[in-house]
Amino acid sequence: MTELSEAAIQGRLREAMRAKAMDQVMVLRGLVAAIKNLKIERRGVGGGVSSDLGEVDITQLVRREIKQRDEAIGFAEQAARFDLVDKNRQERAFLESFLPQALSRQELEAAIARHHAAGATSIGALMSKLKADFAARLDGNAASRAVREFLLHEKGGS
Repeated sequence: MTELSEAAIQGRLREAMRAKAMDQVMVLRGLVAAIKNLKIERRGVGGGVSSDLGEVDITQLVRREIKQRDEAIGFAEQAARFDLVDKNRQERAFLESFLPQALSRQELEAAIARHHAAGATSIGALMSKLKADFAARLDGNAASRAVREFLLHEKGGS
Protein backbone atom coordinates (compact mmCIF):
# COMPACT_ATOMS: atom_id res chain seq x y z
CA MET A 1 0.00 0.00 0.00
CA THR A 2 1.48 3.33 -1.01
CA GLU A 3 -0.25 5.82 1.26
CA LEU A 4 -1.77 4.96 4.58
CA SER A 5 -4.82 7.15 5.13
CA GLU A 6 -8.34 6.92 6.44
CA ALA A 7 -9.68 7.09 2.88
CA ALA A 8 -7.43 4.23 1.77
CA ILE A 9 -8.58 2.06 4.68
CA GLN A 10 -12.23 2.89 3.99
CA GLY A 11 -11.65 1.94 0.34
CA ARG A 12 -10.11 -1.38 1.34
CA LEU A 13 -13.07 -1.99 3.65
CA ARG A 14 -15.51 -1.42 0.79
CA GLU A 15 -13.51 -3.78 -1.45
CA ALA A 16 -13.46 -6.47 1.25
CA MET A 17 -17.20 -6.10 1.79
CA ARG A 18 -17.88 -6.45 -1.95
CA ALA A 19 -15.64 -9.52 -2.08
CA LYS A 20 -17.37 -10.91 1.02
CA ALA A 21 -13.96 -11.40 2.66
CA MET A 22 -15.39 -11.36 6.16
CA ASP A 23 -12.07 -11.92 7.96
CA GLN A 24 -10.66 -8.80 6.29
CA VAL A 25 -13.88 -6.89 6.91
CA MET A 26 -13.64 -7.59 10.65
CA VAL A 27 -9.99 -6.51 10.84
CA LEU A 28 -10.68 -3.35 8.83
CA ARG A 29 -13.73 -2.46 10.93
CA GLY A 30 -11.55 -2.79 14.03
CA LEU A 31 -9.00 -0.47 12.48
CA VAL A 32 -11.67 2.06 11.48
CA ALA A 33 -13.02 1.97 15.04
CA ALA A 34 -9.51 2.55 16.44
CA ILE A 35 -9.11 5.55 14.11
CA LYS A 36 -12.45 7.01 15.22
CA ASN A 37 -11.57 6.46 18.88
CA LEU A 38 -8.24 8.25 18.48
CA LYS A 39 -9.95 11.17 16.73
CA ILE A 40 -12.50 11.41 19.55
CA GLU A 41 -9.75 11.20 22.16
CA ARG A 42 -7.80 14.00 20.49
CA ARG A 43 -10.90 16.14 20.09
CA GLY A 44 -11.54 15.78 23.82
CA VAL A 45 -7.97 16.70 24.74
CA GLY A 46 -7.57 19.59 22.34
CA GLY A 47 -11.15 20.75 22.42
CA GLY A 48 -11.01 21.43 18.70
CA VAL A 49 -12.68 19.98 15.68
CA SER A 50 -11.68 16.44 14.75
CA SER A 51 -9.36 16.36 11.79
CA ASP A 52 -8.02 13.55 9.65
CA LEU A 53 -5.20 11.56 11.16
CA GLY A 54 -1.83 11.55 9.46
CA GLU A 55 0.06 8.58 8.11
CA VAL A 56 2.21 8.40 11.25
CA ASP A 57 -0.85 8.19 13.52
CA ILE A 58 -2.50 5.49 11.44
CA THR A 59 0.77 3.56 11.20
CA GLN A 60 0.98 3.57 15.00
CA LEU A 61 -2.59 2.26 15.20
CA VAL A 62 -1.78 -0.53 12.73
CA ARG A 63 1.31 -1.45 14.75
CA ARG A 64 -0.80 -1.53 17.91
CA GLU A 65 -3.29 -3.85 16.20
CA ILE A 66 -0.39 -6.09 15.12
CA LYS A 67 0.92 -6.17 18.68
CA GLN A 68 -2.54 -7.23 19.89
CA ARG A 69 -2.48 -10.09 17.38
CA ASP A 70 0.96 -11.13 18.64
CA GLU A 71 -0.36 -11.24 22.22
CA ALA A 72 -3.42 -13.21 21.11
CA ILE A 73 -1.16 -15.70 19.31
CA GLY A 74 0.80 -16.23 22.52
CA PHE A 75 -2.33 -16.84 24.58
CA ALA A 76 -3.81 -19.14 21.94
CA GLU A 77 -0.60 -21.18 21.80
CA GLN A 78 -0.65 -21.57 25.60
CA ALA A 79 -4.23 -22.79 25.38
CA ALA A 80 -3.42 -25.11 22.44
CA ARG A 81 -6.02 -23.29 20.30
CA PHE A 82 -4.23 -23.63 17.01
CA ASP A 83 -7.30 -22.50 15.07
CA LEU A 84 -6.99 -19.13 16.82
CA VAL A 85 -3.24 -19.09 16.28
CA ASP A 86 -3.77 -19.46 12.52
CA LYS A 87 -6.56 -16.86 12.47
CA ASN A 88 -4.45 -14.29 14.34
CA ARG A 89 -1.41 -14.96 12.15
CA GLN A 90 -3.52 -14.33 9.05
CA GLU A 91 -4.89 -11.12 10.52
CA ARG A 92 -1.37 -10.04 11.49
CA ALA A 93 -0.11 -10.64 7.94
CA PHE A 94 -3.06 -8.69 6.53
CA LEU A 95 -2.36 -5.76 8.86
CA GLU A 96 1.33 -5.80 7.96
CA SER A 97 0.33 -5.18 4.33
CA PHE A 98 -0.74 -1.68 5.40
CA LEU A 99 2.61 -0.69 6.86
CA PRO A 100 5.00 1.38 4.79
CA GLN A 101 8.27 -0.33 3.89
CA ALA A 102 10.48 -0.29 6.97
CA LEU A 103 13.93 1.22 6.91
CA SER A 104 16.71 -1.17 6.10
CA ARG A 105 19.39 -1.69 8.71
CA GLN A 106 21.88 0.10 6.44
CA GLU A 107 19.61 3.15 6.00
CA LEU A 108 19.06 3.32 9.74
CA GLU A 109 22.76 3.04 10.59
CA ALA A 110 23.70 5.66 7.97
CA ALA A 111 21.10 8.09 9.36
CA ILE A 112 22.31 7.52 12.93
CA ALA A 113 25.93 8.15 11.92
CA ARG A 114 24.94 11.27 9.95
CA HIS A 115 22.99 12.79 12.84
CA HIS A 116 25.66 11.83 15.36
CA ALA A 117 28.30 13.59 13.23
CA ALA A 118 26.01 16.64 13.07
CA GLY A 119 25.97 16.86 16.88
CA ALA A 120 23.14 14.62 18.14
CA THR A 121 25.04 12.61 20.75
CA SER A 122 22.33 11.31 23.10
CA ILE A 123 19.72 8.61 22.62
CA GLY A 124 16.90 11.12 22.88
CA ALA A 125 18.42 13.54 20.38
CA LEU A 126 19.15 10.80 17.86
CA MET A 127 15.68 9.25 18.20
CA SER A 128 14.09 12.66 17.75
CA LYS A 129 16.06 13.26 14.54
CA LEU A 130 15.20 9.79 13.21
CA LYS A 131 11.49 10.28 13.93
CA ALA A 132 11.56 13.63 12.14
CA ASP A 133 13.31 12.10 9.11
CA PHE A 134 11.45 8.83 8.72
CA ALA A 135 8.16 9.14 10.64
CA ALA A 136 5.95 6.22 9.58
CA ARG A 137 8.81 4.08 8.23
CA LEU A 138 10.61 4.03 11.58
CA ASP A 139 10.22 1.03 13.86
CA GLY A 140 10.87 2.59 17.25
CA ASN A 141 12.16 -0.58 18.91
CA ALA A 142 14.62 -1.38 16.13
CA ALA A 143 15.77 2.24 16.00
CA SER A 144 16.29 2.37 19.75
CA ARG A 145 18.39 -0.81 19.67
CA ALA A 146 20.44 0.51 16.75
CA VAL A 147 21.05 3.86 18.47
CA ARG A 148 22.13 2.14 21.70
CA GLU A 149 24.49 -0.17 19.79
CA PHE A 150 25.92 2.78 17.87
CA LEU A 151 26.51 4.84 21.01
CA LEU A 152 28.00 1.87 22.85
CA HIS A 153 30.34 1.24 19.90
CA GLU A 154 31.26 4.95 19.74
CA LYS A 155 31.99 5.04 23.45
CA GLY A 156 34.10 1.87 23.26
CA GLY A 157 35.84 2.86 20.03
CA SER A 158 36.71 6.45 21.00
